[in-house]
Amino acid sequence: GGERLAVVCNTGGSPERELTYLTLLQRQRAAAVVLTGGAVEDVPHQAAMSAKLRKLAEAGTRIVLCGRPPAPETGAIALTFDNRGGGRELTEHLIGLGHRRLGYIAGPEERTTTRHRLEGHRAALDAHGIAEDPRWTVWGRYDRQSGYDGTLELLRRDPALTAVVAANDSVALGACAALRDSGLRIPEDVSVAGFDDLPFSVDAVPALTTVRLPLAEAGARAGRIAMGREEPPPGGIATVRGELMVRGSSGGPRG
Repeated sequence: GGERLAVVCNTGGSPERELTYLTLLQRQRAAAVVLTGGAVEDVPHQAAMSAKLRKLAEAGTRIVLCGRPPAPETGAIALTFDNRGGGRELTEHLIGLGHRRLGYIAGPEERTTTRHRLEGHRAALDAHGIAEDPRWTVWGRYDRQSGYDGTLELLRRDPALTAVVAANDSVALGACAALRDSGLRIPEDVSVAGFDDLPFSVDAVPALTTVRLPLAEAGARAGRIAMGREEPPPGGIATVRGELMVRGSSGGPRG
């Protein structure tokens, strides 16, 4: 009996805090829990999380994962972003403009988002018969510095690249700065594309071609499902598509 509360906790990306809050929510017999943001990828943490989520579900808590990989063994409902599809569409756009030599700056190797975005990029190359040169992929973090350093490295490896695809918009900003510092114009010499459509992307000069993920809409839907105001998706998993935002940073290749 008693009133069941809805509680919002911010883990600040800390795995320990995530587990602590779930224990707290279990004690409070929370009616519903929505987990958003990238999941921590290390295996022991995932196992501990799975066990906690299973316990919560068994106690009757509705769990919705939003923008995280599905965890079917926990009984959680998942709204996952189609990073693979978005990555593919972005690269298809550049190939459609005539690009055949595309550098890629990937995010941290252990992240699912990184892997899926890169898989989408490679699927697009493959579909158009473009043999990928191993020199065309560099790895970094999801930040501007990685984009800057990664772009200089890509240009060093293959100065004939006509496009740089970045793992996210922050990385793309760094890429743009590195190209400018190398005396190259965007998009006349090299096109740049990002991912996420972060708020600054539309104000970048030139404005950034990217994939918009509908974060607010997905979050609202997760909330409605958690509160029992909307039916969960069939099979407990829904894939939320991104939207290609074509802006000034992508154009036809030089020559």
